[in-house]
Amino acid sequence: MYRVLPGFHQIQQPNGSYFTVPDRYINLFPFKVDKPFVVQAFDRVMERYVVIKKVVLPDSFLDRQPWKRAQRELFCMLYIQDENVVNMYSAFTPAATREEMTEFYIVREHMQGTMQNLSPPTFGEHRTVKSIFFDICRGVQYLHAMNISHRDLKPENILMTRDGDVKLCDFGHSNMEDPNANTPYIVQRYYRAPEIICETMDNNRTSVDIWSLGCILAELLTGRVLLPGRDHVDQFILMVRFLGNADQLFYSVMNERARNFLNTYREFLENCQPPTDIHSHFPDEVFQGGLSGQPEECRMARDLLFRMLVINPDDRIDILMVLSHPYLAEIWDRNMNPDDIPQPQPPEALRNFFRFQNIFAPETLRDEIFNDLREFGERFNIFTGSKN
Repeated sequence: MYRVLPGFHQIQQPNGSYFTVPDRYINLFPFKVDKPFVVQAFDRVMERYVVIKKVVLPDSFLDRQPWKRAQRELFCMLYIQDENVVNMYSAFTPAATREEMTEFYIVREHMQGTMQNLSPPTFGEHRTVKSIFFDICRGVQYLHAMNISHRDLKPENILMTRDGDVKLCDFGHSNMEDPNANTPYIVQRYYRAPEIICETMDNNRTSVDIWSLGCILAELLTGRVLLPGRDHVDQFILMVRFLGNADQLFYSVMNERARNFLNTYREFLENCQPPTDIHSHFPDEVFQGGLSGQPEECRMARDLLFRMLVINPDDRIDILMVLSHPYLAEIWDRNMNPDDIPQPQPPEALRNFFRFQNIFAPETLRDEIFNDLREFGERFNIFTGSKN
């Protein structure tokens, strides 16, 4: 453990880990039991509650992937400015030198919970569902405007306030669309797209987020997880039972190991047929609370759902088509065409970052993380100031 620099204090958490933070942050307490590196705290300077995330860096340079994830998390929080993405207030490392740096911290706005624990237990009308889902989609649209996928969309990464404000967080797995990349294991299994489960060459496209959004919308509508697979094989089986077997094009872009494995289920998979009527396949009765009492809204919600939940990613709608779907027209106060959707303008620094990050060695990534933290600290004093 490195020495504690002036202006910092060290607080041990219930799980035994230490948080080394500026003296301005007090009353640190774990935000969630299963998230030991995320705490809520009180900022004595700004007089507000905040959330502090500790990012632990790898102890070697043998694997570049965790270094890339750490740098992505920091860089996204430094540069993303969007009303549907969580605000970052500060970022720092207590280490005096890059060689000593084993962790850094991100301080962000305090949201009372996540979609997982703050979404209403039941909905009285579709407008509430639409409002939550719309905000999620607008955050995703910001990333997709750069051909970047979030790749880890799930209820626990969708922050909420008790007033219903919704924002995305956790960008460590975000990645620019790259047909040659193959990093399959991201996203909690229940929200993982078929191409990620089956390790196809399509698994790095923005369409993986559309599948996750479909699973999230289904959960909002029904109050339960749509496809709770026990493992990755069971997850794919639940998909084809619900939607019918994938076409041969989907299997043709799968890696050989996964294709050979699924071949052992070939007879079962071929017997899974797509629903002939999505409206009877996903009836009004499965909609929670008062939602089932609005049949026309249920019809439009189903149509949107089954345009997103398509096994072959080539056949899924994109984020602009999601946002312009008639189900969300009430939020816009009119019917929208995809070309009419207001486009976000992410900074060029973000575009360049995702374009070039893959070429750097882990040592370079560490140096850039340290330099970015130091530059931020000089611009926004971490002991007395804040970005927002």
